[in-house]
Amino acid sequence: MGNFLWGPHALCMPKEIDLSCMVSKLREAIMKINADFVKDLQGDGGFSKLYELMKGKIIALSSIECSSGMNYIAFTSWCNFGFYDIDFGWGKPMWVSYVGSSNDLETVFVNIIILMDTRSGDGIEAWVTLDQEDMTMLAQDKELLDFASFDPSPIK
Repeated sequence: MGNFLWGPHALCMPKEIDLSCMVSKLREAIMKINADFVKDLQGDGGFSKLYELMKGKIIALSSIECSSGMNYIAFTSWCNFGFYDIDFGWGKPMWVSYVGSSNDLETVFVNIIILMDTRSGDGIEAWVTLDQEDMTMLAQDKELLDFASFDPSPIK
């Protein structure tokens, strides 16, 4: 019942942080999401299988070698999903975003970059969630600012 989304996960240890190694690990992870993977998650035993998969990811990410100074970042692209074409009965959206958190609270969604189409369809918005120190550095990156603007108007 309903829809389900599962993304590939690739864990790279400190000796594996060169680009070719990370790409290779990510490709391996993507190849594991195939028809057999989907079939295993269907039917009566599907929820149990999903639970075990999620439990394994949590154990891997919380292991001693990973939790001691591990840096992570998640990327996802919501481009070409057609969010601006959806009409739930009150018209098409003026602006599409993802759920964030209050300015008063630390977000649990840290180190995530979500790419989305702009309303006009001629650009890409990058929703970037980093800790305060990293966000301050990013906001001052002159090379990035040559190509991007922070907090542009969503209605233009």
